[in-house]
Order: sequence, then structure tokens, then C-alpha cells
Amino acid sequence: MVGYLNCRHVTQLEHAAARGELSRPKFFDPALEALWERGKQHELAYVDHLRAQGLSCVVVEGVDVSDEAVAQTIAAMRAGVDVIVQGALRGGSWAGRADILQRVDTPSDLGDWSYEAADTKLARETKGGTVLQLCLYSELIGEVQGTMPIFASVIPPWTDFAPERYRLADFAAYHRQVKQGLLGAIGTDKPAQTYPEPTSNCDICNWSTRCDKQRRDDDHLCLVAGISSMQIAELKDHDITTATALAELPLPLPWKPERGSKESLTRVREQARIQLESRASGELRYELLAPVAGFGLNCLPEPCEGDVFLDFEGDSFVGQHGLEYLLGFHFREKGEPQYRGLWALDRAGEKAAFETFIDFVLERKKVFPQLHVYHYGGYEPGALKRLMGRYGTREDELDSLLRGLVFVDLLSVVRHSLRAGVESYSIKKLEPLYGYVRDASLPDANLALNRLQVNLELNDAAGILPEDKQTVEAYNRDDCVSTEALRDWLEAERAKLLSRGLEVTRPEPGESGPSEGLSEWLERIMPLIEQLTADVPVDPQERSAEQHARWLLANLLEWHRREEKATWWEYFRLSDLSADELIDERAGLAGLTFLETVGGTAKCPIDRYSFPVQEADIRAGKGLRVWIGVEKGPR
Repeated sequence: MVGYLNCRHVTQLEHAAARGELSRPKFFDPALEALWERGKQHELAYVDHLRAQGLSCVVVEGVDVSDEAVAQTIAAMRAGVDVIVQGALRGGSWAGRADILQRVDTPSDLGDWSYEAADTKLARETKGGTVLQLCLYSELIGEVQGTMPIFASVIPPWTDFAPERYRLADFAAYHRQVKQGLLGAIGTDKPAQTYPEPTSNCDICNWSTRCDKQRRDDDHLCLVAGISSMQIAELKDHDITTATALAELPLPLPWKPERGSKESLTRVREQARIQLESRASGELRYELLAPVAGFGLNCLPEPCEGDVFLDFEGDSFVGQHGLEYLLGFHFREKGEPQYRGLWALDRAGEKAAFETFIDFVLERKKVFPQLHVYHYGGYEPGALKRLMGRYGTREDELDSLLRGLVFVDLLSVVRHSLRAGVESYSIKKLEPLYGYVRDASLPDANLALNRLQVNLELNDAAGILPEDKQTVEAYNRDDCVSTEALRDWLEAERAKLLSRGLEVTRPEPGESGPSEGLSEWLERIMPLIEQLTADVPVDPQERSAEQHARWLLANLLEWHRREEKATWWEYFRLSDLSADELIDERAGLAGLTFLETVGGTAKCPIDRYSFPVQEADIRAGKGLRVWIGVEKGPR
């Protein structure tokens, strides 16, 4: 049922495999194996937590919903066992194994008790599929005990096993709808016609290789770099179903889009064109776009001898908040290339690596005041902000670098300055343009990354192989050096535009240093923060209750300012987006067209605008800010 919810096509493939018409492909992913193992550890830890409360537990062995497992589960329910682990449930065409069946004091046919389902999940946010699973388990439980459970629970990680409770009646109608849809999809002799549209489930699907091949054979629109599902839907409404058809679409567009803007569809049409030209010629082609003030090559600062090129390696599944386990940066000393890789296999190491890098940049700025830190994509500044907030250290130093516009995102420069015949604008796909050849083999690096991250996720840093660390560091070094090579190539392309008489500017320098009032405030509170946290371990798991209380107290001193930073960071992020990018951003609206003034006064008019259909989180009653920073919203 969850598979059907994620992808209608996988339901048909699985149904065909069940009928013997297809062979189910074998699929092994070390990362998924590690995820399964972590899930098992979380479940066992929860069961130990229940046992520590004196509750009786029965474990139903095996993984199949066999007659024996179902009988054992029903016997345990009738006996009134407090906790049934991996209970096997079956009813009609439906079957499943619930992580936990927990006894509650609600009478049923069993006696003065009944059972509710609970699932232990690693996800920090409960997904719809999880709630549907619980609805099904609860329905099957109801058939055994003669009454439907009222609630079901999810046990997320890092909450001291505090359950998230869900009232089943709130989801019953949706559950029935999905069940009926699934039964309708597989309940006929003639299978439904479905297509392997790409979904987020593809990364963990057994059938992904087969589906990817079909999309390539069919020249599917999803192969066009940067195309959105909304744009694909718009194009299909006009019988444009392949990348080739999109590339041959006449310009200007012969219709007014119902979703998105003409400009955004023109952009993906041109992207499809250059991809097909590259495909036909057998060589990677590119073309420079006309310069636009404030974007693209206009955002490249003057190169400086002190420039730094940064890349992170991180794993979001390590611990509660993930771990940035390698912070690597490349720079030059007297023209000679230098690389430093700061490893962080625990919380203390992560904090130390962050502090070391920030201190390095600030010291280097004393020698090279005009230096910049280049990166590819938004991950690196985001990681630095997270580490600053997580450890409450180097806050003003990082703020100073951000206000000074020290960080330069070359992915944003690339997207707004050129068009290339690639399916993805990852740096590795662009390297043939500027002739960068990696030292580390990508297949070897991927294997080493997988093995290393499995060790970290299973809390076995000591088991990491030295050769894997070596390979991952070489991979990270390649990313850093490639970023420098890309910057140099972009500078050469910029020079070409200048030689053609086009105007390409340098960005204005940012601000630096905190305000005088802020400096005075920090001088007052920093000694107190240091005094409160002097002996507090970096890892929360290693703190006593008293140490953690002091850590919380110290962080309260800067809490409001830290929260405000996140709001302003998001505001400036949105302000930096182009209209094309903003139309795909749920936090903003793009393509507004003035219609009329409908009220107000001469000094404060009320204007009405229209805008293209786009997905947005904006709702009535919310205040809005236009890109120039003028407040617009309900009075």
C-alpha cells in the first residue's frame, strides 16, 4: 500500500512479478542496509525501554506473515501480554507486521484490555505512508479484538521514546481511498497503463534501473536539466512529451502557459535544445547568456591570491542532527597549491573543525583583505550556519564573513551565465568544459564514501578503514581543486564577454564587523557564557543533567538573536533569486503583473496583481515583502 502511494508504476511492476510475468530485480545498497540496521537498533532500544518499565514482552520471530506467526500473535493478544514485538497480522487480502502492539486499558473481546499499534521510525517527520501503515495495522488488530483502536503511535528517534499519537478516525477516509485505489489497480485482469515518472522513491526502489532505462529510451522530459514537474505537466497538456519535441518547439511559445511563465518554459526549451545538440555532436557544448545585472558573471569578485575553495562531506543520518565529517579547503601559498582536510568523526571534532576553518579564514583575511571563499552550491554556507548554531561558537565571526559577502556560490554564477548540454549542473558534469581531470576514481570514491558513512551511522567510527579515509579525502580535494579550476575558467569566459564590448561588472563589497551596540552586548555576555559552559562536554550524550542545564541557560542569552538570524538568512536567500528561480520557490511569488488600484489613499494605495499559477506556501493573512524590502501585507 505504501509502495502504491509512492508510485503507481511500481505497483504494476510488483503485480506483474507476483504473476510471474517479470523477474523482480536484485537490489543491494549499503546505505539502505545501514538504514535497516539503524531502524532495528531503534526498535530494540524502545523494547528495552518498555521492559525497563516492568512490561512483559513477546517477540514474534521471523519476517513473513506465516500461519504460525499470526497464531503466535493472536495467542499473545488473548493472553494480555503488555508488548508484542513484530506482531504478524492478517485479514482478507491484507497482511503486515507491526513493530509494536501495545496493550491499553480499553475493553474489547479479549477482555478488559485491547491493543494499539506503534511503529518505530527513524524519520524526524512522520510521513503519510507511515500513518497509512498504522491505519492498516489498526484495522487488522480490530478484526482480532472486536473493536477498532482509537489511537496509533509513532516512536521517532531522539525523543526519549516519547510517542507521537495519531487519532485514527482523522485518517480513516484517506486510508479507505488509498486501499480502494490499490485494489482497483491490481484487481483486474488487464493491468492499468502506468509510466515510470520519476519520484523521490526511485533512489530506494528495486526497479529503478529498469525505469531509468525506459525513460532514456523514451527521451523523457525529465532528462532536461532543471525542468520541474509543473513544467512537464504543462508541456504534456500540449502533447510535448519528449526532450526532442521540447527542443524543436518554436519560439516564441505559441501559447500562454497555465502553469508557470513563458520565460521559464523558454529557458527549459533552450536547455533541451543544447542538450540535443551535444548529444548529436558527441561533444559537450555550451553557450554564454547575455549578462544580467546582479547575476551570473556579474557576481564574480576580482580574483585574489588569498582565495579559498571549500567543500564539505556530510552525512545527515549520523546521530540526531547529522555530522559534517570532513571539512576540506584548497588555497595557495606563494602560488603553490595547498589542501587541508579537517576530519570530524564525533561532535568535539566537528566543533573543532568548524572553529579551525573560521579562524583560518579570518587570519588569512588580515593578509589578503579581498579574499573570497568559493564553493559550489548552497550546502557549504548552510553547513557553516548550522554548526555555528549547534555549538554557539564563532557566531559573530561567521556573521562578519556573511555580511562581507565573502562566500561566492559558483553554481549560482554558472546557472545565470551559461547554458550547457548536460542533464545535471553538478560540478562533475561540467568538468569536461574546463578540462579538469580528477585524481580520485569516482567509482572507488563512491564505494569508500558508502562504507565510511555506514560506519558513522552505526556509531562505529573506529571501524573506518584508513584506505577509505584516504580515498574520501582525495575525492574531497578533487572537489576543492575543481572549484578553483571552474572559477578560473569562468574568469576567462568573462574576459571574452568584455572583449566583445559587453558590460560585466564586479559585485560591490559587503559590510564587515558588528555594530557598536552589538559589540558592547557581546562583551557583557561572553564571559558569562564561557563560565557557564567551561566544563560542559560538546556531545549532549556525555553531559550530566546539571551540565546540560547550564548549557541551556548559556544559550538562552543569545537565543532571540540567533532565531532572528535564521529569518534574515532566509529573507536574503530569497532576495538573491532570479524571477525564474523564484517561480519554483514555495516561499515566494514571481511573475506579478499590476492590474489596478482598488482602494486606499494616494500615499497608501491598495493594488491588485495577477501572477502565473505556481506552488506557494503563502496564505491569506501573512505579511509579504517585495524584493526591494517594502512591507506589503494586511493592516
